[in-house]
Amino acid sequence: MDRRKFLTSSARQIAAMNVLGISSATVIASSSERRTIGNQEKMIRRTLGRTGISLPVVSMGVMNANNPGLVRGAWEAGIRMFDTAWVYQNGNNEKMVGSVLRELNVTRNEAIIATKILLPSPLPPRGKERKKMFLQRFEESLSRLQMDYVDILYYHDMQSVEQINDRYILDAFTELKAKKKIRFTGFSTHVDWPDQLTDAAKRKFYDVVLLSYHYGLSNDTRVAEAIRIAHEAGIGLVAMKTQCQQGWYKQDLPVEQQKYFEGTLMNTALLKWALNNEYITTAVPGFTTFPQLNEDVAVAYNLSFTEEEEKFLKSREVRMAIRSVCRQCRHCVDSCPQKADIPSLMRTHMYSISYGNLLMAKQTLSSIQAGKGLDVCKNCNSCTGKCQFSVPIASRIHELKEIYC
Repeated sequence: MDRRKFLTSSARQIAAMNVLGISSATVIASSSERRTIGNQEKMIRRTLGRTGISLPVVSMGVMNANNPGLVRGAWEAGIRMFDTAWVYQNGNNEKMVGSVLRELNVTRNEAIIATKILLPSPLPPRGKERKKMFLQRFEESLSRLQMDYVDILYYHDMQSVEQINDRYILDAFTELKAKKKIRFTGFSTHVDWPDQLTDAAKRKFYDVVLLSYHYGLSNDTRVAEAIRIAHEAGIGLVAMKTQCQQGWYKQDLPVEQQKYFEGTLMNTALLKWALNNEYITTAVPGFTTFPQLNEDVAVAYNLSFTEEEEKFLKSREVRMAIRSVCRQCRHCVDSCPQKADIPSLMRTHMYSISYGNLLMAKQTLSSIQAGKGLDVCKNCNSCTGKCQFSVPIASRIHELKEIYC
C-alpha cells in the first residue's frame, strides 16, 4: 500500500468501514513490524529557538498511529519528540504515548512531549469559560499521559491573530508555566498563517509554533518572510503536513509522471525539502507503518537530494499537482453563494481520503458551524467553489457527500 494513500476505491469503501466501525489507521499500522535502531550521534540536530531544546530534525507526529509498537520503534530509531493532542483518538493517543514511554523506562527529561488543546467551535463567549475549559482539558491530557508536565503545549488549530492573543488563554498559559506544568507555550496553525507568525514574533509570548509547511508553499514569499522573522525572534518552528501526499494527485498527471508516487521517492524528497529550510528545527511526519518510519528516520541522517529527488522537485507536472494541496487561505469562501466553510470541508476530505483517519474527519466535520458545511452542500447540484491554487473543490465535496450524506 502506498504511503498515506487510502483505499483507492475511495469514498464508498471509506463509508463502508465507517459503518463497520473499522479504523483504517489500524489496518495500515499493523502492516509491518520491522524496526530500525538509530544512532542519535549521527543524526542531524537543531535547536528549537529560544527553548534551547536540541532535537533530531525528524520527530514523530503520533496523530494517525494507534500501534504502541510503532511509538516504541520510533524511540529505538532515535526519535525524541512525540507530538500528540487532547483530541486525537478520543484521548487514546495520549494514553498510548505515555504508556509506551513508561514501559521503556524512559526518564522524563529524555523525551520531549508536545500536546495540544482544541477548544470547541464556536468558542465559549465568556473569557473565563474559555480559560476554565482550556485548563480542564490540559489536566485531562496530563492524566492520560500520566505525567507531571509537558514540554510544549499548543493552543490548537489557530485561525487568526485575534485567537492567538486571547488574553484569557494567555493567562492560562502563564498560570501553567508558573506551576511548572508546561515548559514552553505554543500554537498550531493550518490556516494562512504568515500574519499569525509575524504577530507572534513581535509580541514574544509564544515559544514554539507548529505550522503546516510543505512544497506547495515553495513560491510563497509571505511564507518565507514570516518564517525568517519568527526564527530571528527566537521562536522554535516545527513543521507538519510536510509530505502532503494524497492519492488524487495521480489523476492530474500523465502516466510517465505517476512513477513519482510509487515507493519512497516522493516522501523523502518532500521531507528533505521542508528540512532544508534551516529555520525549521524539526518535522513531525505522521508515519503509520515501520517502512514509513524507516523512510523518515533515514532523512535525519542526510538532507542532500538524490538525483531522482531533484528531478521530482523540478518537474513542472509534479509542482502543479502539489499545488492542489489546500493551504487553508479561505479565499475560496467568497466563491460559494452560501459562504460554506470550504477550507474545513477540504480538511475533512484530507482526513477521510488521504489519511484514512475517520475519527478526525468526523471531528472536523462536526466542528463546522451549522449552515456552513455539508448541510448546505447536499442539495447543491452545481458547486461554484473556486480555488486560486487549483484545488478541485467540487470533486472533493462530491466525494464527501457520497460518504456523509
